[in-house]
Amino acid sequence: MGSRQARRAANKEGNVYTVKTGFNTIFTDQQLSATVLQAVQLVSPILIASNVLANLHVLRCLETDGHVSKLDQTFFSNCTYAVSDATGRCAVQFNRAKNVSLTESLDIYLQQLPQHQQTPERPTYLKDVSLAKLVPLLS
Repeated sequence: MGSRQARRAANKEGNVYTVKTGFNTIFTDQQLSATVLQAVQLVSPILIASNVLANLHVLRCLETDGHVSKLDQTFFSNCTYAVSDATGRCAVQFNRAKNVSLTESLDIYLQQLPQHQQTPERPTYLKDVSLAKLVPLLS
């Protein structure tokens, strides 16, 4: 697949190809690339921890009663809220009373962590910035 036209024709037939490119090719602005890299560094540990909790919860449910609750966006959001702390007036916190089954999995997960490991902080800065303050930054 050497030419762009050949790739487009293949895409129309349902054969999709990926063109590999580098991060610096897409993000040529130094300030923007630094912001993206900072966001990745903040979010990656939270995503890893929430995925570990989700896997643990599903395995625990399968071992106990064989019933797994619906694995939708709300479930994965609750996993993220459970393994991270957030501050700020718009920060969403994990509700232990509302999610009893996930809370049991969370307690098992927390017992397995190293003794002095801190819960990652979930960034909420953009949620706390009013639109009036954000618009000048984007223009």
